[in-house]
Amino acid sequence: MMADISVIIVSYNVKELLLDCLKTVYQNTPSDISLEVIVIDNNSSDFSVEAVKEKFPEALIIVNKFNAGFSGANNQGMAIAKGKYIFLLNPDTEIVDDAMVQLYSYLSSNNNCAVVAPQLLNSDRTIQLSAWKTHKVSGLVAETFFLHKLFDTTNYPFEQLKTSFNAQTLSGAALFFRKELIDKIGMLDEKLFWMEDVDFCHRAGKLGSLVYLSSAKVLHHSGQSQKKNYNVAISNQLLSKLKFYKKHFSFSKVFLANLSCFIFISTRLLAFAFLSPLKKIYQLKTRAYFYTLKRFLKYIFFNEERIV
Repeated sequence: MMADISVIIVSYNVKELLLDCLKTVYQNTPSDISLEVIVIDNNSSDFSVEAVKEKFPEALIIVNKFNAGFSGANNQGMAIAKGKYIFLLNPDTEIVDDAMVQLYSYLSSNNNCAVVAPQLLNSDRTIQLSAWKTHKVSGLVAETFFLHKLFDTTNYPFEQLKTSFNAQTLSGAALFFRKELIDKIGMLDEKLFWMEDVDFCHRAGKLGSLVYLSSAKVLHHSGQSQKKNYNVAISNQLLSKLKFYKKHFSFSKVFLANLSCFIFISTRLLAFAFLSPLKKIYQLKTRAYFYTLKRFLKYIFFNEERIV
């Protein structure tokens, strides 16, 4: 049976956050909008699956026997979704009031819009940064030489986030779009990590506008779902940027990005190694940047693009 909206939520060991998210999804969707909720569990060990089956038996659950990652699991959900519209939603979010209705109404009445996203709020209901300009190589260069505070090529002025506007990139924590969009541009790129939403928006932006809808609000308890693994966080984020540039930009820009990334990693590695006797955090980051350097060299010389 067709549905108006397919809500797709990827979960990994965040049972309580997931249950709160599902509660607000169902509570804040009126009965005249048909809803399909798909939860993809990435091999959780906290009994998330059992809890969802008990409290929300109407939800469809895909239980992976391994961690398929954010992109892979979302792609599983999109492949079977029956809704005219798809809402990719993080498990650490909560729908505020009629946010989903607003997103649905906006997209259904604006054919030139490819993707619409809500205003994300922190747990204390302050505005969270969730819309950006196109990620350019110049941004990585500026950050490499600690100039990103002076030459910010990525962030919009914070005051702009209080209003609705056409953005160039929207946060993957909450993305609302027509299912037919993935037939035209494809699904999330599983070779990327923390850049999959940037890449998806980059492709979608060629077909229509990307709208940040400030009146639709969603809480995003960012950073509360998992403790940070610096090896994974730093290496995947930097290498995903390089893969994104390689996918969309010219050879000369890719070369500049690769060179900047090498300098970025090397300078941080030396700095944290020098500081490592002072604090454990510096020791952890020294190891992480050494690990990242090894992965960077494998990527450059052996084209190793795996996600860890």
